[in-house]
Amino acid sequence: MKNGCPRWSILALPLLAAWGCSDPVPRPAQGNLTLSIQPPVGPGNCPVPGITYEIGNPKGPNTISPGDRLIDGEHAATIKCAVNGSSTFTFSGTVKGITNTTPSSKVAFQLTNGVINTDKMTGTATVAVNTNDLAANFTSPAGGCTVGVVGDNVKAGSLWATVTCPTITDPTAPGRACSVGSITTFVLENCEGS
Repeated sequence: MKNGCPRWSILALPLLAAWGCSDPVPRPAQGNLTLSIQPPVGPGNCPVPGITYEIGNPKGPNTISPGDRLIDGEHAATIKCAVNGSSTFTFSGTVKGITNTTPSSKVAFQLTNGVINTDKMTGTATVAVNTNDLAANFTSPAGGCTVGVVGDNVKAGSLWATVTCPTITDPTAPGRACSVGSITTFVLENCEGS
């Protein structure tokens, strides 16, 4: 009787090779945020006189330092993002977390319909914000926020930028309006598109 071992080992080789060739697991998204909520540019009643929130590990970003990023799921944070393109870029992102300040606050910040122009320095986005102090979802008009890339830091999969919105409103309460202030800065990394 012939030994079946050599035949078995020849058949097992391609199977073992296939297991070793699987795609690497993508790294989880990470990011952070410094968010300034101010009275609106124009009429409107903002529930806060002016406040800054930082979501980071522990520091949020600014135009000098990218701060310390949180990984999606770390310290109950949610980081989701996509940055696609090469000469122009489209992007979206969500940063949700709890501030490290006292008293702490839950913050949800969402960017949609983001575009970085061919100059790779400027762009626009739609912004939605919710915090404990606002106690509602405040949203900008579509494309109503100005985005400024910090130092050339935009590429497929990552973006470091500032964003300002002259007006964000609570659609459920006419007359309630705020603005996203000029020091608002975010960093998104390991995003879809990398």
